[in-house]
Amino acid sequence: MHSTVDTADGGRPRAIEEPLNIAVVHPVSRALLPIAVKLRIPPNAISIAGIGFGLVAAWAYFHYETPAMALAGFAAMLAWHVFDGLDGMTARATGRTSEFGRFLDGFCDYSVFILVYLSLAFAAAHEVGIGVSLPFAVAAGAAHVVQAAWYELQREVFIRRSAGQPGFVPRAAVGGFLEIGYNALQAKLMPGAQALDTALGANPALRARYVERLRPILLAATILGASGRTLAIFIACLAGSPLWYWLWEILGLSLSAILIERARRAREAALLERPA
Repeated sequence: MHSTVDTADGGRPRAIEEPLNIAVVHPVSRALLPIAVKLRIPPNAISIAGIGFGLVAAWAYFHYETPAMALAGFAAMLAWHVFDGLDGMTARATGRTSEFGRFLDGFCDYSVFILVYLSLAFAAAHEVGIGVSLPFAVAAGAAHVVQAAWYELQREVFIRRSAGQPGFVPRAAVGGFLEIGYNALQAKLMPGAQALDTALGANPALRARYVERLRPILLAATILGASGRTLAIFIACLAGSPLWYWLWEILGLSLSAILIERARRAREAALLERPA
């Protein structure tokens, strides 16, 4: 069964894609795709190159109190997002998708945020002391991991179910203990997934209801996407302190994730109670 869902350049349904990706990131990635294909640049090399922009962003954000440097940090992170989109486009265009490539892409994504968080923690030390800024950065990073694991899983499951496939599919842990732990975390964040997969089965009417009812949930969840975090970091630095971003991630985004998850579970439970 093939999906007829309108997809964005990132390969995800446009209706649940992050706005900044649709408006800026993916169009630029798409413009660079013919060059990457012509030069036969390996998708994994593009993923790794993105870390270079992460290093530039970390250096620029170390001087976040200067608006021009904060803008440079934001621009460098946008460039990383472009490369993050380009690696997947190149892999799909050249038939070079792989489980390792998927892991490497995620590893590079987290590496960029780790670099920026640490840079901001040390940069903000003069403001509140390293004993405050570093724990805040670590707590925000931990919240980021859980939120991103939940968001990525919801998105993957929705896309597969929309295409008529089982939603929750265990992945091979090609990334060793790091991915084993990440996969275990995702499994804990979505209990009961198999029950809904079974109910959807070959029931096209119920599947259509699922897509209709869950699409708004996934759209709301884009607030937890990477591009939204990139924008929030920039705004916090312009406001004078990365502490505003860390508070947003620890409190604002965590509360948003909890409320969205409650809404998701309620809608899925309603589908199981009243199957089509």
